[in-house]
This record gives sequence, C-alpha cells and structure tokens, in this order.
Amino acid sequence: MSFKRQLSEQEKQEVIKRHTKDGILRCFIDGHPIENLERVEFHHIKPFSEGGPTTLDNIAPVCKEHHRRIRTLSLLEFRDKLKLDRFFEEGFRKFDGVRLDDVLAHLAGNDGYGKVLQWEQLGDQIKLYWEDEHPETLPLYQCPVTGFKYFYALVPVKHLKNDTELQPRPLEPSRMWQLYRHFLRYTQLAPAVCRLVDGRIMLFDGQHKTAAQLWAGRRRVECKVYLDPDKRVIKETVLAAHDKLRQMPFYTSTLISRYSALFKEDWEEYMERPGTKSEKGFVQFLTQIKGIPKREAMKRLRAAIENDILEDPENKLQEYIAEKNRSRKNPLTIYAVQRTFLKEFIAPPPLEVEFESPQDYRREEKKNLIKLLNLIVDKTLSGRWNPESKNEAHRTAERIYAAGALKAWVPMLRAVIGAKLNLIDDEEKSRVFFRPIDEETFIKLIEPLVGRLFSHKIWLDSDPEIDANLRVNNLDHVKQFFKSRGLTAQWLLGIEEVY
Repeated sequence: MSFKRQLSEQEKQEVIKRHTKDGILRCFIDGHPIENLERVEFHHIKPFSEGGPTTLDNIAPVCKEHHRRIRTLSLLEFRDKLKLDRFFEEGFRKFDGVRLDDVLAHLAGNDGYGKVLQWEQLGDQIKLYWEDEHPETLPLYQCPVTGFKYFYALVPVKHLKNDTELQPRPLEPSRMWQLYRHFLRYTQLAPAVCRLVDGRIMLFDGQHKTAAQLWAGRRRVECKVYLDPDKRVIKETVLAAHDKLRQMPFYTSTLISRYSALFKEDWEEYMERPGTKSEKGFVQFLTQIKGIPKREAMKRLRAAIENDILEDPENKLQEYIAEKNRSRKNPLTIYAVQRTFLKEFIAPPPLEVEFESPQDYRREEKKNLIKLLNLIVDKTLSGRWNPESKNEAHRTAERIYAAGALKAWVPMLRAVIGAKLNLIDDEEKSRVFFRPIDEETFIKLIEPLVGRLFSHKIWLDSDPEIDANLRVNNLDHVKQFFKSRGLTAQWLLGIEEVY
C-alpha cells in the first residue's frame, strides 16, 4: 500500500475515523468542522512527489476549498502559509509592520523571549548560563580590525530579542515565506549577527532567516554574538552594509552570478523530476512548483546563460569589463555587455527544445559568441586600449565603445552575420549563433565582416563632430549618424561603397 496513489473507500473511512474527535471531523489545515462528508478530500501530509508514502498515517482529510488552493505545497506548508498570512494581516492592522519580536512573542509568548543571560569570561573562553539548562563554555574570538570579541552559539529562542535600535525594519512576508520553505529542506549557511548588551542577545542582522527558522519549528538559532561592542561602530557598519555597500549586490556581475547560483540549485532539483527537460519547463517548474514569479524565474534563467559566457576563462572580453577588472578605467560595464552583445547574440529564453537534445544548441551558441567576442577584442582592444597613453589607437577604441556607437554597431553586426549565414525567417535571425558554425565558415564569412566593420573611416576620421555624435546614448540618433557617414549594413556586406 505504500506505493499507491489512490485510497480505497475503506481506507478513506479509516482516515476520517482517525481525524474525528468528539463526533466532529475537522479539516487538517485549520481545524474547522467539515459537516458534509461529500466535501471531504484527501491529501498527503508529506507530498507523494517528495517520497511521502500513501500510508494512512501520511494522509489527512481536507475540505474542498483548501484542497483547491493547496497546489504543490505539503499540508504542513499550506497550514503554516495560512497562519503566516493571518499573522501578517493582523500585525499590519494593529501596528506598523511585523518585526522579529512579534514572531518571538507569537511563538514563545510575551514572557518567553528576550530573557537575560548570565555569563562570565574565562580568558579566551566564555561561559554561558542558559536559563533552565546546563552551562555551556565556548571559545572567544577577536576581530583583528576593531578588537571586538565575539562567539558563536546556538541561541535558544527564549534568549533572543530583536535589536530595534540597529535593525528597525519590518519583516517582509514574501521573503520570510520563501526562507521558511528553504529551511524546511536546507541548513543555515551563515549565522545571524547579534550583540550581547546587559545580558540580552540583540539580533541586528539576519532577522528574516531567523524568523523563518522559528516559524519552521526550530528552537535554537545559529548566531555570531559580539560582546558589548561600540554601538556607534556597529551602527556605521550596518548602515554601510545597507546603504553604501548595498550598491555591491547591484553591480550587475554580482547579480548575475547570484542568480546563476540560484539557477544551479533549482536546476538540480528540476532535473531530478521525471519527464523531458527544457528551459520553458524549468520556468514552469519555478513558477508553478516553487511559487516564484515568472519575472524572477526568467531572471534566473537568463543570468545563468549570461554568467556561463561572462565567466568562461576563454572569454577575452572579461579583461575590459569594469566590474571584472578594476585595475584601470575600462571601456565596458556588465550592463553594457548585457544590453548589446548578450541581448543580440543569445537566443531569447525560455526555449522549448529538450535540454541536450540534438536541437539544443546553447553550447554552440556560447562557443560561437565567445569566438566572436575574442575576435572583436583582438581587432579593437588588445594592444590598443591604454587610457594613460591617449594615443591614436586608444582614441579609436574609445570611439568604437562610446555608449551610442556600441548600441548601434552590435545589432548591425548581428544582422549582417545573419545575412551571411543565409538566415531568412525572423526566428532564425533572432538565433543567429544558436547553431553549429564550423571553423571554415567562421573564418570565411564572419571574420571579414568584423575586419570590415572596424576599418571604416568613421573610427579614424579626426572630425570632432564624430565623437560628439557617437556619445549620444540614443540608438536612432547614432544609426542615422552612421548612415550619414556611410556605415550601414549594406556597406558591411559590400553592397554599397562609402559615401
């Protein structure tokens, strides 16, 4: 019976009997009475898809209304989701947002958290007298910069308290829910950060993951705890992390790599599921199974594809991207590369072709694009880009990578490559590199186009008007200027001569 998906009528009656108390059958989700037995449905407590057996102790009765809404969640997850939604709704009605202390009070009672901790320092160790528990001796560490001492501990709920002075922000329900689901399956990678002040452990970094773990049933949280540090220094650190240094996660290269890492975790889970696999199927998995908004799912997919190209050790363009090489002023940013080369030469995801099937040319696409990027680097940047020298070669490179110029010549190059490869329909043109291209074809058809593009006199002419127009960050303006100077797709194809 452990491997069956359907219950017999006799088994259904047994489940109903098990969940009936005082003559009342109650919905497993929120305990409300189910008076009409025709409205009873049955669901795995631990999902069948995650190895939950179809045994009676893993089956519970659910009303039809809840059963329609449960989708892919387990009964426990769905029950906790409803509780979390109500908790935040009530919290927002009563006061301005929900904070970690509200979660602690809800789970442990108003007197069940924030308790004073007795402790003593013993040289390079600290002895902690947890309430109603045996004392614990832990090693002390010291920050080499500030001199602050700290220790790591699994802190019981009753000794935790939100540090409202350093962390006044309310919790975000969607973020807490996503972390809650994460912590049902995975461990905590980094500790929450606290300070021990007047015997109270005040948590100021990691409130969302702490709240999520508590909601998931954990009663101890892994924390890094500073011993009464200088509040001003900590406050400045927190402000920098959430203000000035908050710019760091938004550097596009970091965002791409982070989304790519998320992709890897989700992709591994997706690949373990039965059935054929594709980019489109993966996006559906993220949206329908993981509950991730489609826009976020698409970000993860595209970031993984882009990161695979940007991080490839064979990609010479990395050296000339500001976020990748900070040793000098560079001609490109990740954002510029995304909006030009990656936008024009990557087939728009999600594709429906089966992953690693004969029709899946993502690897060929990456190989072709890196080969093109390296060719462009050799023609325009290697031995030429030198901001200190300001020589003629560098000035030419500056023109080629001026904001407006880059936005205009990259799509032009894609169009003429498509023409040379005899791509006719619109879908094929949008997938110019999504195909095998042998070395001979690349050398005979593509390399001459690149050479011709950067031989045009617009890059070499001393007319200062050229510089002014190429810097205009407007595609239509620069395209028109290119045309006025004879740089067109037809000229690149050898159909027209320079005006």
